[in-house]
Amino acid sequence: MKSFGAVLFGILLALGIGVLVMLGIVAPVFTRFFGQSLASTALPTVVLIFVAAFSFYFGGMFASYRAPSRRKLHGTLVGLISFAVSPLVNALTSAFGGGSDPFANLRTSTGVLLSVVLFATVLGASYVGARRGEVVYAHNAQVLRQREIRRQREQASAPEGQ
Repeated sequence: MKSFGAVLFGILLALGIGVLVMLGIVAPVFTRFFGQSLASTALPTVVLIFVAAFSFYFGGMFASYRAPSRRKLHGTLVGLISFAVSPLVNALTSAFGGGSDPFANLRTSTGVLLSVVLFATVLGASYVGARRGEVVYAHNAQVLRQREIRRQREQASAPEGQ
């Protein structure tokens, strides 16, 4: 259950960071300085890919740090499961919502290419984040062990009356 929670919270963290960065920072800056003329260029797509990599790096790191074992696997699952759940959400939304084509953007080669690049970016970023989370966990565990050893030595060397 802890594994499921680690991956779920990693996905939620990645999505939260992505939404905050995209809608809270990037969108206001772009609309203020560039207006609507920027929408037809490739720059928003490049920024979207960067934001996805940034957010899934931290999601993978969080899941890796919180996982009970196999930390790299849990961190990488953040990117993999988010891409597995996305088509299901699109299909369910289409079935219960408006009935439109849930995969209309994948009917063009540009849409497929963007999806493949985004998938590779998210998977790579979550893996790199998972590796970082594993290193941070090992470092923190070592610091806690050293602190416990130091505390035990101090208690052993302290006089009995204190």
